[in-house]
Amino acid sequence: MSFVDLPLPNRSIAVAERPFAAPAGFLFAIVTMLALFGFFAVWQGPGLWRDIQINQNPLTLPQAEVLDGECSTRRGLTDCDARLVYDYKGKSYDTQVSLAFIDFSGSDYLVDVVISADKPELATLSLGLEMLWNRLAVFAVLILIFAGGAIAMVLAGLRAWNSNRAAATPGRVQLVPVQITDTRNGFVSYADYRNGKRSPRVTRTKFARGQEPLMAVDASGNVVAVAVQAEHIKLPVLLDRGLERLALSDVERRNALAAFDAEQSGRDAVVQIAAAKPSLAKRAMRGLIAVVVVLVLAAVGIGGYWLYYVTNTPDAFDSLGMEINNLMPEPLNLWGCTQLEARFGDERAPFGCVADDYQSWKTRPTSKTKS
Repeated sequence: MSFVDLPLPNRSIAVAERPFAAPAGFLFAIVTMLALFGFFAVWQGPGLWRDIQINQNPLTLPQAEVLDGECSTRRGLTDCDARLVYDYKGKSYDTQVSLAFIDFSGSDYLVDVVISADKPELATLSLGLEMLWNRLAVFAVLILIFAGGAIAMVLAGLRAWNSNRAAATPGRVQLVPVQITDTRNGFVSYADYRNGKRSPRVTRTKFARGQEPLMAVDASGNVVAVAVQAEHIKLPVLLDRGLERLALSDVERRNALAAFDAEQSGRDAVVQIAAAKPSLAKRAMRGLIAVVVVLVLAAVGIGGYWLYYVTNTPDAFDSLGMEINNLMPEPLNLWGCTQLEARFGDERAPFGCVADDYQSWKTRPTSKTKS
């Protein structure tokens, strides 16, 4: 039994309009994300590839010069630029390096010039190698966000285009409830609401001037929008109040709406639908909950990696571990450095645990004496 009384003809029915729309800001979003993807790829890609090669066989040059070296931090993203001038095996080199990584400390950096022993024309800062995994993670996240976002938009656009083509072919349909998630400038977003559960997939459509979605109250008193699911289309088609989206005769349309209106009048649908407008507060709360969940998961992952680093890592100079430990609040940072010192105390202190001399452990009393 259908959730509403809307008797449609027992035959194949075509959709009279193109019922599916591409995501909001479709072209603008794709162009913007591809532009940002290209910018970050050109900005950091070559430098990362250079430092990956250098890291295979690094050679520090104590006599090299670092000219115009400068690092700036904007909300945790630190980018450094420097000009490197050095001589190696009788040949002079002059190159510019740029690198970016996550660091909230805002402190100065003590760096050396490091070249590839196999390809001496490749040079970088020791900081670039220390932060290599940090930089790779930042680069991967940014590229995935922008490239993945562009791909997702393209796939959503193709889905709408293919569904519009299929909708023009007649097919048997069944009524399905959907939930309106957003209405803006004639565009309506909705999601499948069968069995009282909203699907995570949101479909977007555009109504002509004067049209509005066909809203109803089901037998349980839930306010829903009415859509049809065609046998050959994966997406439900949201119906309009006048059923103009379906290829019906005038008689078929009048009979269907008459039965629908009679049933809805008995359910006090007018009052309930008027009170069922999407709640901005609920949408904001859902968004806040999603953000909190993501932040909690990120905190658990970062905290777990930090705990592994300070208590079990075989390498005190693990780039990601050093960075996370450096960002920890001072009590946790000192505790972590104490754990690391217990196992690596005979070695040079890693980043995040160094004293003012950039060599000794800051957990030792002598390392806390300032000149």
